[in-house]
Amino acid sequence: MINLTIKQWSMNSLKLKFKKNGLPYHLVQRNEVVALYGVGGTFTEKVLHYEVCCIKIRNDQYGIREALPSNEEFGRDESRAIMKYEEALDYFHELTSATRIDVGALNDVKSGMDNSEVDPEATEEGLSPPI
Repeated sequence: MINLTIKQWSMNSLKLKFKKNGLPYHLVQRNEVVALYGVGGTFTEKVLHYEVCCIKIRNDQYGIREALPSNEEFGRDESRAIMKYEEALDYFHELTSATRIDVGALNDVKSGMDNSEVDPEATEEGLSPPI
């Protein structure tokens, strides 16, 4: 069993800029569960549309890392491509709220607890890193 504190545990985060399918991606905004990227075209860096994506955590040959959905996963996990920035930003906030609720509900179900409460005596050293 690996015993790491939150301070010791680290992973590779999403990149600020990268190319996927030959298109330039630029991170606009993110939090712990959702990322909003501006996506350019084949011959331009200018943002042509936005992608709001659920952030995945992968553990593979590249180590523990954050990742975006694959082409096959995109859309099936609530990630979306949106043309207008304002609509993309609204969806970013909507998906963030929905994902946080889903994660909280999932954690309650897995733990067998109906309502989660924080133990005031719990310390950071006693917490396990998220998987």
